[in-house]
Amino acid sequence: MRLHLRQHRAARAGLALGCVASGLFAGCGGGGSSPPAPTPPSNVLVVVLDDWGADMFARSGVHPDAPPTPTLDALADAGVYFRRFYVAPTCSPTRSQILTGRHNFRTQLGEPINHWQNEAALALDEVTIAEVLDNAAPTPVATAAIGKWHLGSLSVGDLDHATLQGFDWFEGTLGNLVFGDTFAQYTKTVNGAVQSSSVYATTDQVDDALARITASPEPWCVYLGFNAPHQPFHAPPAALHTQALAGNPNLTPNAHYKAAVEAVDTELGRLLAALPPDVRARTTVIVLGDNGTPNEAITAPSVNNQNKGTLFEGGVNVPLIVAGPTVAQPGRTSDALVHAVDVFPTMADLLRTDARAGVGDNRPIDGRSLAALLASPSAPPVRTTIFQQRFAPNGPPPVPTYRSEAWMVRDARWKLIRRVGQADQLYDLQGLVREGPPLDVSALNPEQQAAYDALVLELAAVLGS
Repeated sequence: MRLHLRQHRAARAGLALGCVASGLFAGCGGGGSSPPAPTPPSNVLVVVLDDWGADMFARSGVHPDAPPTPTLDALADAGVYFRRFYVAPTCSPTRSQILTGRHNFRTQLGEPINHWQNEAALALDEVTIAEVLDNAAPTPVATAAIGKWHLGSLSVGDLDHATLQGFDWFEGTLGNLVFGDTFAQYTKTVNGAVQSSSVYATTDQVDDALARITASPEPWCVYLGFNAPHQPFHAPPAALHTQALAGNPNLTPNAHYKAAVEAVDTELGRLLAALPPDVRARTTVIVLGDNGTPNEAITAPSVNNQNKGTLFEGGVNVPLIVAGPTVAQPGRTSDALVHAVDVFPTMADLLRTDARAGVGDNRPIDGRSLAALLASPSAPPVRTTIFQQRFAPNGPPPVPTYRSEAWMVRDARWKLIRRVGQADQLYDLQGLVREGPPLDVSALNPEQQAAYDALVLELAAVLGS
């Protein structure tokens, strides 16, 4: 299979070079569709903001002091904003969900990966969206991963992890900016070769994404993972934001964090404006956060210690925006429950690809495509409950005794958080954007008891699937 994928990618790379050389970029590799879809596939641009919670997007209504994001607002006006979108509470687990469509107890990623160590990471036999497209797309799809990857480790793929997982091109950071790297000067990897960049990281990643899009025949699928607004807190170039910044960023993290969000918004606007109008018209843009806002950057009414890294709403409820040619009645907000694993089959559908055929075996795929919800506001919801979890350490059984393990499951109104060694917490979220105090599970009324029992059964069913 690996040889087949490499041959497929090599052939596609040759096609891309031939198209550019002959000036046929706009028509190369395009057209084609798989029955019953009568329309050609959409290009797909997936954009992940690192540590961007719902409280930092004004459209969510979660926080009164969110940073201005005109590009993201315009995308929401041109598409669908899903306000009940749920991710894992930390970055590596969410990224695995997006790219494989599988829950974390299947991929065995429950916490961030230390990519510089010999430790468990996304196993190379997991099948990513890039591999699905390689295996089953009705017409070749050019794929690229740009920016933060954070799914490999020294012993699992190392510098080549993204390309070993099927991407034709990888250009970005293996994980967070650590060991002296900053947004102004950082180390990046380009298809296994290590380089140094002195261009502001958010700007550099947009430059890299534009370069790959320009060099790729259509249809293409580009996964752009910004390192921002994740720490280190910093002052972006002044032209990219409106915040009044001064002094040590760690002493005023909220302002510096919001400046980083604005910088992403500004640079994303530059990326979209740079696409030729006909290419933009054929492109679906999917923007999301990978987990909630870090505790250091929150202000009231966000609740201390109920943000990134937790299963509270502040840790797992993040923005999701989808805009593109397949979206009917743009400008709407959807209350549908949506899970990060749902991005995987949605990407496949947008590229007219059978995700199950692309995976190639009977392993469970937990994601459910949002294509129908994009095409029709009246389409039924794709799911009635949401499940997320956190555990440590990463790795398949047998593993050392978990240092921590926790789960959440919610429906349209009720939410259950279960943690090892602690009493269950049940919340009534009706009319709320954050949990509030938990109900006493030993003294529930009949309605509350029925909701609690249903969520307990749902949690058992998911974990037993």
